[in-house]
Amino acid sequence: MTYGPGSPQPPQWGAPPPAPQWGGPPPQQWQPPQPPKKRRRIGLIIGICLGAVVLLAGGGVAIFIVATDDSVEVHRPAGGPEVVVKAYVDAVNRRDPIGLQNVNCHASTEYPATRAVQSFDEDNVRIRLGKPTTGPGDGAFFEVEVTRNAHPATTTRLDLNREEAGTWCVFVTGDGLPANLPP
Repeated sequence: MTYGPGSPQPPQWGAPPPAPQWGGPPPQQWQPPQPPKKRRRIGLIIGICLGAVVLLAGGGVAIFIVATDDSVEVHRPAGGPEVVVKAYVDAVNRRDPIGLQNVNCHASTEYPATRAVQSFDEDNVRIRLGKPTTGPGDGAFFEVEVTRNAHPATTTRLDLNREEAGTWCVFVTGDGLPANLPP
């Protein structure tokens, strides 16, 4: 092939191709792909922080409710006041916190039966059941003899109450002893 005036020139190796002669746009040059723009994640971070705050606040409220709940699950013995008073005397003398909790009218976490049982050991408390007595109101009463270190044996009245469910329970102080017992 011969190249003359007016004829196209042979291609040159390494040279860019000639621009089209009919007036089109210049040829595009190759560019490497651009990395994607970083998206701002402020909304995601704020959402995670708010979620963490809500979870912590909810957990704090749940812990507060559980920690301030002074109710204790009890299982009252079936039977009349004679059964309950005997269960109380047995629980004190055997140092049984569950048995003591189950017969206590006001069992609570504020005055746990385990603490009462510890004081029974420290003071060497013993209770002996006496006879039923009469008293005011709709309750049952028994004489009990309480023996403690550094105290003479004391006979006092142990009060029992009939609950709405028909079960019976004993009125004792936070230390697990009859409420009528002198200090």
